[in-house]
Amino acid sequence: MILSFDPEDAVSPDRREEIRGRLVALAAKENVRVLAAVESGSRAWGFHSPDSDYDIRFIYARRVEDYLALRPVRDVIEQPIVDLIDLGGWDITKALRLMARGNAVVAEWLSSPIVYAEEPGFREAFIPLINDWRSQFGDIAHYYGLARRQWAAFIDGRDVVNLKKYFYVIRPVVALNWLREQPDQPPPMNLPALLEGVTLPRETATALQALRELKQYSGEAVGYGPRLHDLDVYLAATLEWARDARQPPARDTDHLWARSDAFFRQLVRPAP
Repeated sequence: MILSFDPEDAVSPDRREEIRGRLVALAAKENVRVLAAVESGSRAWGFHSPDSDYDIRFIYARRVEDYLALRPVRDVIEQPIVDLIDLGGWDITKALRLMARGNAVVAEWLSSPIVYAEEPGFREAFIPLINDWRSQFGDIAHYYGLARRQWAAFIDGRDVVNLKKYFYVIRPVVALNWLREQPDQPPPMNLPALLEGVTLPRETATALQALRELKQYSGEAVGYGPRLHDLDVYLAATLEWARDARQPPARDTDHLWARSDAFFRQLVRPAP
């Protein structure tokens, strides 16, 4: 399947500078440190069109006194979409707690091929902790839940569908396919890299290639059309496998919580 993807082509240099400027302004306004900021939408997934949004997601840390306040500050920052730029972030405390519950979002963000900002040393310290919290079962549960929500919202029970929405089911389902074939390796974020690591039925690959070409030609206005049988068969079969494979075995995580606490304290501790 020909499904090329170059992160440098997904976001122009001017847009990158604009996004970095907005992140700097937001950090000053909110009095936070942006630890990492990445592209997390279709521009990083490898199936964007020229008029796609810029879905910037970031992890941030507040001052230590903010974490000690009697009235804690919200652990998310959300901004209205302006000029296709969608900014949203999680406090490091939220990121750590969700990661401990098996949520794969943080790991996926940090696997993005498009990075807008990053505090020196953060990734090197955080990635080993992410990897040790990770489990194949948690990843399967995450991508299964994501795919099922998109399937139910846009495909299931309909004869005519918004064809663009297929991509929002395809990417997590191919990630599930990856986890079935390569359980020891976390799936990459972008669809072309995912497809390089899995084996698709020929009919599915052909239907997916045709759909991607249609989206590239039509932009966000792909339009509506009949259900795509060859994609539906693949999606349903992979979801059925994941449904039965997502129950994690019990494991001792006390040492991981201790490491996570130490990582957090070191991160927010004032410089001597």
